[in-house]
Amino acid sequence: MKFVVGDMAITTAGMDGDDRAIEFQVTTESEPEGTTRPGHFAIHRDHEAGWEAARLTVDPDSGGIPVAAVEWAVEFAREYL
Repeated sequence: MKFVVGDMAITTAGMDGDDRAIEFQVTTESEPEGTTRPGHFAIHRDHEAGWEAARLTVDPDSGGIPVAAVEWAVEFAREYL
């Protein structure tokens, strides 16, 4: 799924089979396509654990990730994880 939030395009890149993780890619319109790597990160949560135990992992090769994209992704993940 792809969502546009302000000048950001946030794409869900994948979910694991147990719906315990969602991967996201984020690009901004202010950066011409192909000039920077999109930000790539994932939110993980075990069903037995509360949101206090949720984790955010960032691909070390990704570009910068706007905090607003992470905030949006957390709200999205709360609905689907």
